[in-house]
Amino acid sequence: MNKSLLKDYVIKSDNKLLKPISTVNTQPITFVTKKSAEQYLEYKLADNKKMPCKTFNLSAWDCKTGGILADDPKSVCHGCYAKKSHYLIYRENHAPGYDRRMRSIDSIHWVDAIIKLIGDDKYFRWFASGDLQSVNMLNKIVQIAEQMPQTKFWLPTHEPKIVKGWLKEYNKPFPKNLIIRLSAVHVDKESKTPKSLQGHQNILTSTVHTIKPIGNRCIAEDQNGACESCRACWDTKVKNVSYKAH
Repeated sequence: MNKSLLKDYVIKSDNKLLKPISTVNTQPITFVTKKSAEQYLEYKLADNKKMPCKTFNLSAWDCKTGGILADDPKSVCHGCYAKKSHYLIYRENHAPGYDRRMRSIDSIHWVDAIIKLIGDDKYFRWFASGDLQSVNMLNKIVQIAEQMPQTKFWLPTHEPKIVKGWLKEYNKPFPKNLIIRLSAVHVDKESKTPKSLQGHQNILTSTVHTIKPIGNRCIAEDQNGACESCRACWDTKVKNVSYKAH
C-alpha cells in the first residue's frame, strides 16, 4: 500500500497496517475518508449518469435465478442488457473488477467501507447489474440500511427465496428505508409475490412490458433513459413499477 495513504486509516488494535482484502483480517478499522475505503476495497461505487445515485453492481453472469431465466425466451432476463453491448465487448476487462467486488462482500469491513462510500447520499441502488448471492449478503445490505436511515435503498431482485430466508433467520422486518422489489419472471406478466412475503410494506414488485405497462409506468423512456426527478422505485406508495423492455 502507498505510504501516503496510511493517514487515511485508523487501526484500533496493535497499529499494524491492515492486510490486503484477499486475506482474512479481524482488526477493527475506521475508514476516515472515502479514498481509504476505496483503497481497501480496491474499487469505487459506480456512478450512473442517468440515475440520481451511485450503484453497487455485480456481473450479470453471476446471477443465480437470473442465469437460469436467461435461457427462457419469454423471461425478462433473456437478452439481459447487462450481457450485451459494452458489457459483452469488455467482459474480460471487467471480470477482475467484478471478482474483487464479489470477494469483498465476505470481508468483515465491507459494511463499514460501503457506508463510507455512500456518505450523505439520499438515494442508493443495489444491482444495476447482478443480484443477491446469499442470505448473508442480504443481511449485510440490511445492516447498511439500518446504519443509514437518512438514505433510501432500492433493491431489485429475482431472489425471493433469499428474501424469505432472511426473514426466517432473523425474524424481524426489513428497515423502512430498504425498498425491495421482486422482479417479474416473464415479460408482460405480473410479478407474483409469494404468500410468505405478502403484507410487508417495503417488499414490492416490478415488471417489464412491451406495449401496455402493468401499474406505474417508468417514465425514463420519455427522458432519454434518465430518472431525472422521478423516485418511484424508492417509493413504498408505488406498489409496482413497469419498465419498457429494451
